[in-house]
Amino acid sequence: MDELMNYLENNTGQVLLLMSALHLLIILAWIINTVKLKKMINKYKGFLRGTEKNNLEAMLMDHLGKVEQTQEALKQQSEELFRIEKGAASCIQKGYTNRYNAFDNTGSDLSYSTALLDAHNSGFVLTGIYGRDYAASYAKPIDRGIAKQVLSEEENEALNAAIKQKTLIRP
Repeated sequence: MDELMNYLENNTGQVLLLMSALHLLIILAWIINTVKLKKMINKYKGFLRGTEKNNLEAMLMDHLGKVEQTQEALKQQSEELFRIEKGAASCIQKGYTNRYNAFDNTGSDLSYSTALLDAHNSGFVLTGIYGRDYAASYAKPIDRGIAKQVLSEEENEALNAAIKQKTLIRP
């Protein structure tokens, strides 16, 4: 202990200089930490801006509740969309009309065959035959692209053209 006291008495200037340098380093570290803390507080206040919450935890819990509500609403809307798409697949989505002259003695293409199909290629072919003094209409059911009755060449052409069309709603 006496040696330490003798060293301090003999080197008082150096010890004071060392203590002053350490004191300046501590002050510098304090200033740096104060600036960083101020920036962090400003960011925290920025997070809380526009909310009535006093802390970040309450704000995050509020947002978590909103996310859960949004997910539930999205699930309900997805189920409703599925239901609508399923129903829409049964609606007429594809159609093709083939106009032709059914009889040689008529002057224009007044006869027609129209195929109207849903996404499953089910529906009907409607045919109108027109002559000078004759007119008839026929509807023939189609189930999954197959006719229940024999189709004429013009009806087959309309059916095949309608089947090749793409649908907006997938079955």
